[in-house]
Amino acid sequence: MVYGFKMITSGTLLTLLLVSLASVTRASVKTETLPFWECSSDVPVPTSVTLECESLVNGICLLRKGQTHQLKAEFTPGVSTSTKLQSYVAWKRWVEMPIPGQDSGACDNFVKCPLTHGTRSIFKYPLEIQNFWMRRRYPMVWRLTDDATHRDVFCFIIRIQII
Repeated sequence: MVYGFKMITSGTLLTLLLVSLASVTRASVKTETLPFWECSSDVPVPTSVTLECESLVNGICLLRKGQTHQLKAEFTPGVSTSTKLQSYVAWKRWVEMPIPGQDSGACDNFVKCPLTHGTRSIFKYPLEIQNFWMRRRYPMVWRLTDDATHRDVFCFIIRIQII
């Protein structure tokens, strides 16, 4: 003890600094309403889509590697569904390429099932941006599909940029 205070080791100081930096970095993330597009004219789209972004530039949500960003889609299903829905997210270029490591069981944690025709619902999904993803712009397609009928409950396309 020196003058009644404990000495702080360099390891403790480094840990405090890293925790402070992480909270400052995360504090800059805000929820943005995103522009979105339909996948096709015969598949419903949500009424609104929001995502936690570092910033929104020209309709593109900037997402930081190594962080989880909360996606929220509000929608009113046109049909009642079974108790098992699948969430599917993919990069959309010439073909759809599924994004690795995403949880597809929608009813487990992301939306209250079964869905009832005409009743407003909310789909919330923690989109984890892996460190190995390339820094670039990506159009993403997101589908929520009923397992029993294989029909899309909704489908939309958003644009993100990994930073």
